[in-house]
Amino acid sequence: MFSLQNQLELRKVTISSLITCIYLPSIITVISYKGILYSVGNGSSCFVLALIFVAELLKSFYLNSSSDIQAKKNKANKNIAGDILRGFVFLLCVKFTFFVGIILFGAPVLDCHEETLMLSLLLTLLTVFPLLLHTGVESSLQLLFGIRNYGKNTVIEMLVNNALLTVCGAWVGAVVIPLDWNTPWQKWPIPCYLGAIGGFVLSNTREYILSSLNLTQESTEPPIPEYNLRQKT
Repeated sequence: MFSLQNQLELRKVTISSLITCIYLPSIITVISYKGILYSVGNGSSCFVLALIFVAELLKSFYLNSSSDIQAKKNKANKNIAGDILRGFVFLLCVKFTFFVGIILFGAPVLDCHEETLMLSLLLTLLTVFPLLLHTGVESSLQLLFGIRNYGKNTVIEMLVNNALLTVCGAWVGAVVIPLDWNTPWQKWPIPCYLGAIGGFVLSNTREYILSSLNLTQESTEPPIPEYNLRQKT
């Protein structure tokens, strides 16, 4: 049986994943209907990144919500301005790392810098940004480099899995770029851009299904008889 804390985390994972499975496909559907799907990756599509930023920020407020009074006191005692500054610098470093890594994996070196920058910003928002909002700079670095394990924390496990599948989705999307199909959506970085979003949605769909099944299983388990509890005590 799950503890009360684990049940709370499972509910948060379920709702957060469901929100992602609704808002991201909705954004892609709208821009596709408006005929601007092939402009993703350009500076003119920065509103997509802005929407993702706001959505992930709002989701983080929910994931970080807690009824623990001591936890609230600890958050109040933190240096908020210093945390924001460190987080901003950390995100810039991650974006630069993605930018260099994308070029090393075959992105155009002499041109398409704007498109590569937009893709690196998208990857930063979908991978490190949610993890940073939930754990902070130090813990995010430890998790990314494998120094720290998320243990039984369901929320952090979801964020790490989302990051991994997002990067894998962007990498898989690059497979179709060199193919001789002559289609508009093969233009750099559209396949990687959509592949990253697809990987993020796929990961959240998986997390939603697993967490929902765990919650359903927990609710259907019969309660422990009182005489058993007395025998254990």
